[in-house]
Amino acid sequence: MDYEEEKQIAEEIMKGRRLPYSIEILNVEGNKITVRNNFGSTMIYIKKGDNYFLEQEIK
Repeated sequence: MDYEEEKQIAEEIMKGRRLPYSIEILNVEGNKITVRNNFGSTMIYIKKGDNYFLEQEIK
């Protein structure tokens, strides 16, 4: 995955989730996207349709 694709995914997550902080894509495995926010926390988002959900919200 190139930089432009990662940037687009990060922007989609931030816009869709209305995040007040920036995120960096660490890993993409299918529909699971691992990100780190600017506070240093790592989270996993799962893409379902056009929406992104935190992994903990799915379980």
